[in-house]
Amino acid sequence: MKNKKRFTPKMLAYIVTFSLIIGLFCIPSALASQMCFKCCGSGVWHTDNKIPCSGKGCNYCTKCNGCGGSGKIPDSAKRCGSCKGLGQVHSGKKACTGSGCKGCTPCKTCDTKGWVGA
Repeated sequence: MKNKKRFTPKMLAYIVTFSLIIGLFCIPSALASQMCFKCCGSGVWHTDNKIPCSGKGCNYCTKCNGCGGSGKIPDSAKRCGSCKGLGQVHSGKKACTGSGCKGCTPCKTCDTKGWVGA
């Protein structure tokens, strides 16, 4: 008869420990991030509220500076309380018209990214 080896508790503990270590260090950054608050995960930011965007990119769409165009920000990032994730603070009496609005100033709390932390 052949001597069949079975998994011992010690071998099982090694396998589980090895799997956990590999899992902790090999998590892709795409899985460890959340959607950007400023561009809603699209990577582009439409800068004019008067003209609607077709969704395919237009002359008023720019690369989002909140996420660098990737659409993802770190999990530890929190929405900026000053600008509510827009990167600009509106202080005028009239409605905001977008990035060229005369009543808007760049948010100093989040440095126009729309999020703080990380």
